[in-house]
Amino acid sequence: MTTGHGALDLLNIYGNDSSSDDDVPSGRVSTKRCYKDDSDAEDGRGRKVFQPSKLVLPDIIKIEKEEYRDDSSLHDGRVRSFKHERGNWASYIYIPYENNDDIEAVVNRICNKLTAYAFKPINDFHISLTKVVILRHHWITSFVTSIKENMANINRFIVMFDNLNVYCNEERTRTFIGLEIKTGYDSLVNLVGIFNRCLADFRLPEFYENPSFHMSITWCLGDVEDIVREILPDLNRDIVELREKFDDNNWYIIINQLHCKIGNKLFTFDIS
Repeated sequence: MTTGHGALDLLNIYGNDSSSDDDVPSGRVSTKRCYKDDSDAEDGRGRKVFQPSKLVLPDIIKIEKEEYRDDSSLHDGRVRSFKHERGNWASYIYIPYENNDDIEAVVNRICNKLTAYAFKPINDFHISLTKVVILRHHWITSFVTSIKENMANINRFIVMFDNLNVYCNEERTRTFIGLEIKTGYDSLVNLVGIFNRCLADFRLPEFYENPSFHMSITWCLGDVEDIVREILPDLNRDIVELREKFDDNNWYIIINQLHCKIGNKLFTFDIS
């Protein structure tokens, strides 16, 4: 039974020559092989010799370098702060916050008042404790272990929200409106200090020197920080009005868990 050639079979065919030294007349023809682009080539005895055409490697065994192209249209026009490279993992540590009706009411009020700037809700509410840094894949285990060990003596604490404030990212490509932190600042600074030491071991950038802890709740493209700052007093008056209807439990967080996102991996650290 005859079988078809697979990719490896084709490589073997490509690499082997069916002729042997016995076919070469001794003493008159050099045994060095040379290639002629001539299908009617003859050997030393006047016989036609078949010249195989050069085989093209099948696609299945072609290895081409893949180039990642960032398409901002796939994520609301946002542009990466750093170039995507294979083996690099965008990573950051944060406090998660579960969405609820009260916070959604605040978000909707802001978005409705700022329709001219196309503010959108944040999809995952959180309080950042590090910048977004780049971890190499082979650092991940050591980095996570370092975080876990250095958090061993941290006790749970409470963070309470205050007024709205406006922020802009370092590249000035996006503007955020967030809730400032009213209580728990010192405990957050302590955590940042721990994480900064872990980051330093990997020569990664530390968090901001004088952090303004907050939870971003809406964002828009572009730098409209100055414009939003002018209307912040009006927005905060709206928040005071809304808070009268809020469940107080939604206005603070008991910090008993931290998350570390590394690429598509999520690591959880419990605080006792």
